[in-house]
Amino acid sequence: MPRINWRASWPLVLCVAAVTTSVVFSVRASLAETHGRLVYAVDDAYIHMAVAKNLVRHGVWGCTPFHFSSSSSSPLWIVVLAAAYLAAGVRDYLPLILNTVFAALTLAVADYYLRRFSVSVVARFAALIGIAVSSSMTAMVLIGMEHVVHLLLTIWFAGAAAEALTRQHDDGNVTSRRELIVLCILGGLLGSSRYEGFFLVAIVCLTFAARGRFVAGSLIAAASWIPAGIFGVMSIWNGAFFLPNSLMLKAVGESSGLGSLLKPIGPGDIAFLRGHVNLLIVAGVAVAAAVAQAIAARTWRPAVLLPVWLLFAILLHGHFTFSSTYWAYRYDVYLLGFAIFTVAVAAAGLAARSVIADLVLSAALVAITAYLGDYRQGFFPQAEIAGAKYTGVEHVAIAKFVAAYYPDETIAINDLGALAYYTDARVLDIVGLGDLEPLLIQRRTGGYTRDDVREWVGAHHARIAILQVDWSLIIPIVPPQWREVSEIALPPNGKRVGFFAIDPQEADRLHAVVAEYFGTWLRADGYRIRF
Repeated sequence: MPRINWRASWPLVLCVAAVTTSVVFSVRASLAETHGRLVYAVDDAYIHMAVAKNLVRHGVWGCTPFHFSSSSSSPLWIVVLAAAYLAAGVRDYLPLILNTVFAALTLAVADYYLRRFSVSVVARFAALIGIAVSSSMTAMVLIGMEHVVHLLLTIWFAGAAAEALTRQHDDGNVTSRRELIVLCILGGLLGSSRYEGFFLVAIVCLTFAARGRFVAGSLIAAASWIPAGIFGVMSIWNGAFFLPNSLMLKAVGESSGLGSLLKPIGPGDIAFLRGHVNLLIVAGVAVAAAVAQAIAARTWRPAVLLPVWLLFAILLHGHFTFSSTYWAYRYDVYLLGFAIFTVAVAAAGLAARSVIADLVLSAALVAITAYLGDYRQGFFPQAEIAGAKYTGVEHVAIAKFVAAYYPDETIAINDLGALAYYTDARVLDIVGLGDLEPLLIQRRTGGYTRDDVREWVGAHHARIAILQVDWSLIIPIVPPQWREVSEIALPPNGKRVGFFAIDPQEADRLHAVVAEYFGTWLRADGYRIRF
């Protein structure tokens, strides 16, 4: 990108300062809830951290150092984390630092394209704040996962593609070599940041084809699949599926991977649309502005293209959600941030060049942001601050328990993030995110029973299991031979974790160490132990 004109960049500077300040105060509040330990708001963050750790320390792409596991739908984030670990060591704070930097870069890229697409300075400020708030940017930093990078690449790829499709070069070429290379690189990064990125890649490539640029669209499509394709081949080479386990789990009800891609429109789509009416209304407003400009014979302008891309991205995203069991709000934040960016561009294309028009557009962006998000939560995400405490008292505490008493054991679990990151125990994930066998059993037999669990775990000679027993899918697959010797209720909402002796001879020791660990120095945190 060309150099930033700092004289016209006060909106960017203020927004980056606001988000950075928000992160600092939110982290301080989080540390106050976790006795000064940096803890991420969801356990899933530690899955990526564990894979990156094992890649750097053991040369193994896996949640444990013992075998390959395709446990993440963001290969790019794992590579970024591994590079950071290689440079600075395995540090808990690196995902926080990286996401803060990527948040600033997201705002910088959005500001660049907002200026390129003639959004006024005041409207740019409203749009950048809107992107930060609607996408829960500070919350995503505290979560410590790949969602900020996904938003960054979504806006960057869409902005670059819209510009490439609307510009005619002096030499007569409709797409320069540089533009094509940039789009190929961005497409590959977008798809490997999260696989939902391929929805936008496909939409853009079809637009290139509709514009008569078949070769350019085909090259972008092919190049975009290279990183994910390489990872898929590596997965198959290691006995796994082409797609990550996380995606295969979501599509487990489908007959095959191809069946998952060809799933018909059904009740799930309707449920998604009903649950995201606000996002659809905002997309509809943007599309209406696009139609108005298309009627004025300016069909291929960014203000026309971006709303159409947004609408189709929403529909494809909702269609391939697969199951509400695996839905979490963080998965759709890229669409919310992209929506604000798109509305700003679309509305600017209609607005007259006047101070009043700029103020009206800015006010509209402020209102739309409030409709899609919450300004207070956007800059002080209380749910994620509280989530850090919950992750600490549940996942991190259990990981420290295992590190203290069972560091070299084989353990059956169902939630593996912090445990895999903080220990090198040989964990067996009975859900199937960290191990392939549960998925293979389900696809081979059409079911997954407690007998399957007992046979598989028994073959690995696991002596204990630590399971979140209030998960609805866990109790039906726990073998009756496993004896639950202890159960802890976690503060503040009483979530339950059960400690099972798979080997009967381990029951007494497991009972004693649970009582010792959770009944003494952690009693002040509000744990309740049942035997």
